[in-house]
Amino acid sequence: MARSPKEGEANWKQARSPNHRKNWVRVRKRTVLSFSQRKRRKRVRILIFLAILCVLGWGMRRFLLTAPYFKVKEVAVQGNSRLSNDQILGWANVPLQRSIFAVNIKEISRAIASKSQIKRVEIRRILPAKVLIVVEERLPFACLSRGKELFEVCDDGVIIKKTIDSMNLPVIRVASSFSLEEKLSREVNILLMAQQLGLPFSQLDIRNGHTLVGVLESGIKIYLGKGDYLDYLSYLPSLLEVYREKEKGLKYIDIRFNEQIIVGEN
Repeated sequence: MARSPKEGEANWKQARSPNHRKNWVRVRKRTVLSFSQRKRRKRVRILIFLAILCVLGWGMRRFLLTAPYFKVKEVAVQGNSRLSNDQILGWANVPLQRSIFAVNIKEISRAIASKSQIKRVEIRRILPAKVLIVVEERLPFACLSRGKELFEVCDDGVIIKKTIDSMNLPVIRVASSFSLEEKLSREVNILLMAQQLGLPFSQLDIRNGHTLVGVLESGIKIYLGKGDYLDYLSYLPSLLEVYREKEKGLKYIDIRFNEQIIVGEN
């Protein structure tokens, strides 16, 4: 049934009335409050979920640290040839019957790596109850002579330990005031370079701090100075070959100077 213009005007006035606006505001407020409640409930559910995860994590950690199945029963060593297993195990000091997850891998690695005989070390957990220590030992590349003392030197310049035999290795002679805490990186690099060039050094004398003197197995001295012109070593094999062909003896070769090599004949 069609509404009269008067009825339409009455409805419009009712919609615009203050009471009608109040009712609309109340409905909107109830909707906003309901949305806030949903957000709070969601936060509570998330907090409960996180709390459950924390409890489960704590329980799992406690199980792993206390379960007899994961207690260390064996500690093995690999890679050693000069050092005994007992010596390395003594440095490691891995406690048996402790959970394998409670073993401090970094601390054990530091303890073993601090020894001059060890070049590299790796600690592995092998579940359920085994710890494996893999080492790379330092091997003697040369010997250090300080007075009447003799020490092994690795190819990284680290002094390994005291010895009584040079084992036919090149001997690096140092002053009696030389500290065994120092690394012989420069000296070892010279020997390595000479070795690659086929120059068999029997010794390297650094007792005079201003001059390095290498001695070939043939007895020829090589004056190296402070090592500023070590690239000149690459010319020595050809120079030695020339003198062999001439059947002339060499007393020394001096490469301490820029752009020149001085030769001393017998």
